[in-house]
Amino acid sequence: MDPLKAEAWVLGIEKLFGVFPCLETQKVQLATFTLEDKARRWWILIRDADKGIDWCICDRKVLEFEGLKQGNMTVAEYEAKFIELARFAPHMVDTDYKKARKFENGLRSDILERVNVLKLPTYVDVLD
Repeated sequence: MDPLKAEAWVLGIEKLFGVFPCLETQKVQLATFTLEDKARRWWILIRDADKGIDWCICDRKVLEFEGLKQGNMTVAEYEAKFIELARFAPHMVDTDYKKARKFENGLRSDILERVNVLKLPTYVDVLD
């Protein structure tokens, strides 16, 4: 997650919107068309979130998110799983502070010890 890369993407999209006036729905289509890699996978998950997902599956995913721990995953793998499951429990990550604490508390103890003492306020800070 590179804030500078994200900002460059937003500026590029806004530049396109300045040249090609379009409706809000068209803006969403144009912006999402340009997404790549992790951002593209994230968008597909968000877009398809409400399309016929079984409530039992949703409940299982909430429970999985509640118990999510890094374990043997790398931080990048843990982050990907965290983002994937967080959409099923938006109430648990509806503020940046709550998201940061939830992510932090799932880290392996050796990493958590180093991060916890810093008292980092935001999710991006904890992730970095």
